[in-house]
Amino acid sequence: MAQAAVAFAANLVLVRYLPPEDFGRFALLQAGGALVMSVLSPRMATLIIRVPRDGMDAARERLLFSALTIEIVVLGAILLGWALLLGYTEPADLGLLAALLLGHWTGHDRAFFERGMRFGRLAGIETATQVAAHLSAVAMVVAGSGATTLYVREMFTAVMTTASLAAIGGLTIRRPRLLSWAEWRWILREARGVWLDSMLENSFQRLTLVLVGGISGLHGAGLFAQANRLALVPHQLLQPLVTRVGGVWFGQEQDACQRRAMRGRMLAWLLPPLVVAAVGTWFLADPVVPFLFGPRWADAAPILSAMAGMVLFLTPFELMRSYAVTTKRVRLLLLARAAQYAGLLVPMGLWLDTVYDANHMAAALSFSYGAAFVTALAVLTRHERKR
Repeated sequence: MAQAAVAFAANLVLVRYLPPEDFGRFALLQAGGALVMSVLSPRMATLIIRVPRDGMDAARERLLFSALTIEIVVLGAILLGWALLLGYTEPADLGLLAALLLGHWTGHDRAFFERGMRFGRLAGIETATQVAAHLSAVAMVVAGSGATTLYVREMFTAVMTTASLAAIGGLTIRRPRLLSWAEWRWILREARGVWLDSMLENSFQRLTLVLVGGISGLHGAGLFAQANRLALVPHQLLQPLVTRVGGVWFGQEQDACQRRAMRGRMLAWLLPPLVVAAVGTWFLADPVVPFLFGPRWADAAPILSAMAGMVLFLTPFELMRSYAVTTKRVRLLLLARAAQYAGLLVPMGLWLDTVYDANHMAAALSFSYGAAFVTALAVLTRHERKR
């Protein structure tokens, strides 16, 4: 809660000092780099968490750590080549990509620590790091650092998070080794379904942002990115409950009836506050956005309003995804992903006779998340009734 509040407050300061174009360039570079990693990463964190309690011995730990280490080396080389090819050669550009890479490694490695359900210490570190990063960003932008502030904030966050986790023993370091072909086949086989779903998930919003940038330029991408940031606030508040506590609990609970009951209770907890947030997004975006961001951001208001459906359906869909991944039902979830992408394309087809812009993309985004949640709930429920 504190982390989201500080991030929100800091962003209010940044948008007063930086134009949409600066946010647009930063967001497009960040989305592009993350998209490369999303396509190539086998999702080692999920493999680590899915190992049963009695199956994580020293040999298994070393195997998984070695695979993660090799993944990071390969990703680093590819990201560097991608940046050079596209002309992202400024120090801030390369620093941002390095921060993405470090954050990727830390996020996957700490899955070893998360297996112990020690979420309190992790939450404390994340809150302290994020608060420090946002306060530093505010100080920098007020002092006149300009768009560089956005890049430095990401570098600061990645480095401090890694250092803090290391200080409390939250990082697992083993002597890496080369893996045999049989071991790589096992990892790729285990990760196949998770990789496909996660790649489709992460690529979805990033490709959407890249598409907005292609349609509306840096200005439109900046408006869309900030509207999306506001729309994600409810999800950020609820995400730890859904993806961490719920994900680990679903993965380690062996009783199927208990898992289903917990899923139902969590949906019942999530929906009421999300309905309130979605209604507020729809009706209050026009007066609220210019008041918070300033008049030059007024065009972000209709974009935010069109994202009300995403506000409502994103977190429940993530709960269904967490349940499906940890219980090894990813193939069923792929039907929901198909509905999600179809949900994005169908509204686009309805507006072929109009000038397609960021507002239309935001509405399509809302429709797509609604389609994804309804499909995921339907296919998982039908599958469970057959068993």
